[in-house]
Amino acid sequence: GTPAGTTRGFDIAAFEQVGDMIAAVLQGLAQSEHQGNALIEARVRADVRALCQRFPVYAGL
Repeated sequence: GTPAGTTRGFDIAAFEQVGDMIAAVLQGLAQSEHQGNALIEARVRADVRALCQRFPVYAGL
C-alpha cells in the first residue's frame, strides 16, 4: 500500500509507475480472459524489480 511506498521513499513518478503497472496487468487480464499474459507479466515483473532496486527498503544494505 501507500505507506510501504512512502517508507521506501517513492516519489510521485514512482507511484505513477506503480499505477501504470497495475493498469497493464488488469488490461492484460481483460484481453486474455483471465488466462494471463506472459509477456505483460514478465515486463511488469522486471519493472517491479527495477523500481525496488531504485527504492530499497533498507538503503545501504
